[in-house]
Amino acid sequence: MAERFDFVIIGNSAAGLQALQTLRRHDRQSTIAVIDREDRTAYSRVLTPYYVGGHISREQLDIVELDFYTLLGVTTLFGQTVVAINPEEHRVELADSRQIGFGKLLLATGSEARTLAVAAKRSCVLRHMADAERLVELLKDARSVTAIGAGLVSLPLLSHAHDSMEKHLVIGSNRIFSRVVDAEAAALIEEMLTAQGLNLHKQDDIHTIDETHQMNMTLRSGKQLTSDLLIVGKGVKPNIQLAADAGLEVADGVCIDRFCCSSHPDIFAAGDAAEGADFITGEATIQGNWMTAVEQGENAALNMLDRRCAYQGSLKNNITEIFGIDVAAVGYCDDDVSKTLTFWNRLTGRFRKVFLDEQQRVVGATMIGETNDSGYFYHLVSTRSRFPGKASMSGGCNYPRVQLPLDI
Repeated sequence: MAERFDFVIIGNSAAGLQALQTLRRHDRQSTIAVIDREDRTAYSRVLTPYYVGGHISREQLDIVELDFYTLLGVTTLFGQTVVAINPEEHRVELADSRQIGFGKLLLATGSEARTLAVAAKRSCVLRHMADAERLVELLKDARSVTAIGAGLVSLPLLSHAHDSMEKHLVIGSNRIFSRVVDAEAAALIEEMLTAQGLNLHKQDDIHTIDETHQMNMTLRSGKQLTSDLLIVGKGVKPNIQLAADAGLEVADGVCIDRFCCSSHPDIFAAGDAAEGADFITGEATIQGNWMTAVEQGENAALNMLDRRCAYQGSLKNNITEIFGIDVAAVGYCDDDVSKTLTFWNRLTGRFRKVFLDEQQRVVGATMIGETNDSGYFYHLVSTRSRFPGKASMSGGCNYPRVQLPLDI
């Protein structure tokens, strides 16, 4: 007979943890179980490049302690993998054949790193703690490192690798951060990075790898690279197979409505595996950022508690630091908007580009240099505010910093 809980959460990162906290904030009596294949408490994946680079300890990655779950009266099934969901019978099956029943279920299953078609022993992705620990070992004796993919994994890892290392970046597109910032901002960042010694190989790919001694890589262009380590940062793919096998509606992710509910009324989804409306365009999308996961986890939990609460839609909200350069992008940052305004101070390194719609409302912003005003621009976008003037771009506007509330 299956053990049964009122609420079951599959996933123990941003979305799952926020949902758990929200459920307990409003309901102290219901039974809750959290299932996760990693046998450990929740940790911050966005900080793992700092751990790999030796800037923080493993303990500093932890978001909560083990007694956090005990104090909330939550059953943890860590180190367990869900292999099937039966929506009609309201139960999930674990790899060890145990059956877990649920009243309502949250899929916060996240995503997996895309791998490289060419196999290599000294290559590694970065998605889970095991990946981070392997990269720490691989980097110990490395003198040269190559990364493929110019996103939010490859660049931070190259940035935090030791300064003495020779560093190469291979990207298939014609610019870095192509899914994060616009072309103008990307060109500026590339100029800064190459000035610091990063070797860029754009519109190229790895064709073959020979590991007889070091890693000897032949690129599609015919170039030859020799490195001690290859970091694979080719993006992620949402974990939707469980949902698809269960008959739920899926596209790139698990399809959700404005209430973070899937095509089954008692199954919800949030975070990197959930595909819902974009706040600006209204189109179905997966943002893949921590803030969206937290917001969707909160909203899903409220609706699991039957507190009918519509989610306004997700926003791009990426903030990172690479090679000592702060970069942030909020909202819609493509040049096909009604109007863009740019501020660039070469002496201070402060760059701001604001994207406006037909009503002169701020729909997006790109920031390079210090990014303390990213919360301010997030507020402008999320409240559909009109552009307040160029002083807000130069740093001359006496605006308050907007602090966004987070429970984790």
